[in-house]
Amino acid sequence: METSENEFLNSLELLIPWELPLDQHLSPADRLRIGRALEQLSEALVESSPQRSLDTINQALTNLGEIKTQKTGIRSTKTALKAWEVEDYDRYFQICHVQTDQSAVCLVRGLLVACQRFFEICLQTPWLETQFIQQQRKGFLSYVHLLKRIFDLDELD
Repeated sequence: METSENEFLNSLELLIPWELPLDQHLSPADRLRIGRALEQLSEALVESSPQRSLDTINQALTNLGEIKTQKTGIRSTKTALKAWEVEDYDRYFQICHVQTDQSAVCLVRGLLVACQRFFEICLQTPWLETQFIQQQRKGFLSYVHLLKRIFDLDELD
């Protein structure tokens, strides 16, 4: 069953962890698309206003565009967890494991959606500890730098 991002609007689409690509070569078009999305996310993560950060991330998601994904079930977890435990966790946290030919874009989209949800929480709960918000921002920023290295986009820094 092939789906688009709109059908999983409330879900975080993630690649199955043990099927993540070991290396990733991007087409010139994807280099531009992914590079710009990661730059926008970097800007959002250092922005002092959670609303402006959220606006920038929403724009990055729009610019990144749609990708075709196919929902995939988990038959074996390759961990100590049983498949039903992973499925239960995924259902609770609105995670949907997918397959796609555009794994790099899917990874970036997943990070953007996670950051989007983070800033939505920040806006809904202004009493959160500033220290913890900053730690989370730094963690997301580290992930951005990791993806830039994986995709050979380091020259954008």
